[in-house]
Amino acid sequence: MFEILPGSADANIGIKVSGKLSSEDYDVLLPKLDEAIGAHGKINLIMVFSDFDGWDDLDAAKADYKLGTHQYHQVEKAAFVGEKKWQGWMVKILDPFTRHTKERFFEVDQLEDAWSWIKEE
Repeated sequence: MFEILPGSADANIGIKVSGKLSSEDYDVLLPKLDEAIGAHGKINLIMVFSDFDGWDDLDAAKADYKLGTHQYHQVEKAAFVGEKKWQGWMVKILDPFTRHTKERFFEVDQLEDAWSWIKEE
C-alpha cells in the first residue's frame, strides 16, 4: 500500500510503502504524482519502506515499471528511507540508470533529514 505522508506539499511528496503493492495502489498514486508534476514540472520524493513485501502480481510490477519510466523522469531528488542494508545498496546500484535524479538513502531515524534534504535548493 502507498500512503501519502503528512508534510507532503507542493512539489515535495512523501510516500510510505508497505505490504504487497497491487496495481490498484498504483492507480491511486500515479494520478497524484501526475498532478504534482503538472503543477510544478519537477517533484521531489521521499519513499519510506516499512514492511514492504514486493508486488501482488504482474500487473503491479508493470505499474511500477511505468512509474520508473514515466513519472520518475520528472523527479529531481528522491530520498529512500529504510531499515535494511540492501535498500541502501539498491539506491547505489540504480544511480547510474537514473542520472537525472539525485538520490540518497536515509536510515529510518533520519526521516527529518530526508525531508530537509529534498526541500533544500
